Order: sequence, then C-alpha cells, then structure tokens
Amino acid sequence: MVVFKLGLNVMKNLFGKGLLPAVTLDDVDIAKRLAETYLQAGLDILEITFRTDATLAAIEAIAKTFPELKVGAGTILRPRQIKLAQNAGAKFGLSPGFNERVVRAARDNSFPFVPGVMTPSEIEKGLAAGCKILKLYPADIAGGVKYIKSLEGPYLQTGVSFIPMGGVNLHNLSEYLNCDSVIAAGGSWLASKEEISGEDFERIGETVRDSLEVALGDS
Repeated sequence: MVVFKLGLNVMKNLFGKGLLPAVTLDDVDIAKRLAETYLQAGLDILEITFRTDATLAAIEAIAKTFPELKVGAGTILRPRQIKLAQNAGAKFGLSPGFNERVVRAARDNSFPFVPGVMTPSEIEKGLAAGCKILKLYPADIAGGVKYIKSLEGPYLQTGVSFIPMGGVNLHNLSEYLNCDSVIAAGGSWLASKEEISGEDFERIGETVRDSLEVALGDS
C-alpha cells in the first residue's frame, strides 16, 4: 500500500529519538507549557490522547504555537477521529488496538498511523494492511521484553517495528530499546498525570532529559 510505505519513512523520522510521550490533557494552556518543556529538554514529539474534550484544542494549540514539535493524536478509536486529528494539526496517530475501519480511514486520508497489536494474529493483520510500525500494547502484561524477543523470531524478517507502550519506564527503557524490532518506546512516565496536574514542569523536563540520555545512548 503506497500510502503506508510513504508513511513509514515519515514515521521513522518522527521516532528518531526513540521516545514517545503519551499524555492526557484537560487544559490548553498546560498543553502549551508541556510542549515547551519537551522542546527545551530536547524532545520534539508528543502524543495527546483522545480522552478528554480538550484533546483537539490542545493539538491545535501546540501545532500552531510550536510547529517544530511533532504532535500526534492517540487513543483513536473511530474513523472520524482521523480527519478531526488531521484537521487540528496532528502529524500522526495511534490506537490501542487494530480496527480495520480506522486503518482504512488513515490510509484514505494519507495520515501516518500506528495501530495497536498484542498477538501474532493482530501483527499479521497489521502487516497485511501495510502497517510496518505497530504499537505493542499493553507491553508489560503481554510479557515485556521477553515477549518482544519471542516475536522477533518469526516477524523480524518482515521489517516490522514495534513501539511498546504500557509499563515502560525509565528503569526498563534501555531493555526495550535494545530489542532489534523496537523503533521507539512510549508511555506516560515522560509526564505523569500527577506531574501534569501539579504543573511540575521542572521534574518533567528532568525525566525527559534522563530518558533521552538512555535512548540516544542506545541508538
């Protein structure tokens, strides 16, 4: 599928630093302060989940205020959210699971998209749909690094890359990124719910810098 082949090159550039923060936001001003914190810490990518009424406004504000930051939309569960995210300025999208209608909508709108998978059958559905980068979720419950390495036996030859999310943190980040099939690792440890609500941007920046040191050291 030509669109996803083009999207593959785009996404490889997106995830070049090996990290993907995933955050849920209720406030546009906090969204902009968080984006500024990431950029100052050296990270230029952010996923905002479709879990609050402020999601689209936050994406739009970041896209307009900080065009150098690649903002994406996460937790995309319905096809119409593809166009909504794209119109708001999202550069890419992700979902927790594999929904053929959502994948088709992303393809029809030339929108770089990462569907979620957990099992070998879902991985094969993703590959059949032309998706070479897949979100492995929830990674820790599935078996973590050990599970990923077991998947590499049959699937590494396909060129598939995984973004493990769910249970990834600063302490196990290096283990995940050392897997041959992992292009990036993501999650909320790069800005916890408590840190966001407490507006502890200094601590968030420290975590991002520490995580980048690990990620770029493993690249």
